[in-house]
Amino acid sequence: MVRANTPGQNNGEVKFWIDGRLVGDFPDLNIRSISTLKIDEAVIGLHAQHSERINKKWYDNVVIATQYIGPMVSATTARAAISDFNADSHPDFVLRNANTRQTAIWYLNNNVFVSGALGPTLAAGWGLRGLADFNLDSHSDYALFAPSTRQTALWYLSGPTLIGGAYGPPLPNGWELVGAADFNGDNKPDYVLCNSGTQQTAVWYMNNNVRIGSGFGPTLPPGWSLMGVADFNHDGDPDYLLFIPATGQTVIGYLSGLTVIGAAVGPIIPSGWVLAATADFNGGGHPDYLLYNGGTRQTAIWYLNNNVYVGSAWGPTIPPGWSLIAPF
Repeated sequence: MVRANTPGQNNGEVKFWIDGRLVGDFPDLNIRSISTLKIDEAVIGLHAQHSERINKKWYDNVVIATQYIGPMVSATTARAAISDFNADSHPDFVLRNANTRQTAIWYLNNNVFVSGALGPTLAAGWGLRGLADFNLDSHSDYALFAPSTRQTALWYLSGPTLIGGAYGPPLPNGWELVGAADFNGDNKPDYVLCNSGTQQTAVWYMNNNVRIGSGFGPTLPPGWSLMGVADFNHDGDPDYLLFIPATGQTVIGYLSGLTVIGAAVGPIIPSGWVLAATADFNGGGHPDYLLYNGGTRQTAIWYLNNNVYVGSAWGPTIPPGWSLIAPF
């Protein structure tokens, strides 16, 4: 980001981001002395003037814009991980540090930060893809996925403390673990999968870390992402929360088991924000939207009644170096 100064004032600024994280900020710059000098050209340079060997360098998905856009991310990397870790009936945030792979739990009361605790550090190559109580000890556990090996694993927690782990079933090529929810009514979390190539969804029914069955779910339309699973219409079956990043539109797909029985349009997410997750933050009995702005690191909660927006509140701002939707 480049902003020219007002002539006579040192209020110019240059910023840059890496993977959506602000890592460079140079304020108080005096770039110009006359107002007719404008920023009228943007250049991307390879910076390879001379080399004795072959070098390859790629610039992918470059956007030149007049406002912050943020990195292009897939549905799996863009989700927040939220769950009630301290059993106070309020969802809590799991933050991730992309540099150290450390996790942290932020305990919330509705939209208000109460306290925090460091969680376990993820091993290299593993990503946090879901939270649920897999071993039925009344504590939320980490559901992990390693894309390079296709392996899944469960880390059993007691609050923020890692107390054990077990490998889950490996996933076939093309499929990603995108969440966990109880789809067959046995009070045990199941794996929710999505194939990014075909947009097909599937559910693997689990008994703790053991797969006991499976079924195909609906195929998502092109350009749509599965951002969360919750019971929006209170019929006892989990529903799909869908998001169209290109337009900001949200849609709720109502399910009976794995069958689509209806849909409703939800509110549109404003530019610069992403739909990160869904949970009941205010105890109103309805799943709400959790929003995140990667440029400002601000969070917000949109309170819903089924698919209807009824209010909102600012959530806590995520500190530098940490992310609500870190790319792992």
